[in-house]
Amino acid sequence: MHAVPVTQDSLLDSYSMELTVLHAGQSNVLLEGPAAATDAVTLLLRPYLREPFVTNCSEVPFELPEAATGALILKDVAALTAGDQARLLAWLKGAGLRTQVISTSGEALFALVRQGLFDASLYYRLNVLLLHLDPLACRP
Repeated sequence: MHAVPVTQDSLLDSYSMELTVLHAGQSNVLLEGPAAATDAVTLLLRPYLREPFVTNCSEVPFELPEAATGALILKDVAALTAGDQARLLAWLKGAGLRTQVISTSGEALFALVRQGLFDASLYYRLNVLLLHLDPLACRP
């Protein structure tokens, strides 16, 4: 059995309906999977995001834009502290109300909600469109 090479186009084709929803409605998207896979898909999604977009990485202290932005990319959202989760939720209800959020997580975020480690209201705000990523599907 031979593996069929996966290209960026074939990966995007497998999510064509989701991309249509993303582009038309500017819905929030939660990407769950290994960091390499979520990073690859985040790069592929950039042309579909509203400008300007801001990226917030987990390697630096959590900061939110002062004003609304077109899109906000949050990497490793599961690593947010309870205080950061509360600030993000408040920001989304205020200055970030019209901001599209693309968030990534290396673990199933709902499991953290069930354990009381992630805010349920924030989870449902981020999880308008949930994509579980297979690490093999994102290899060149």
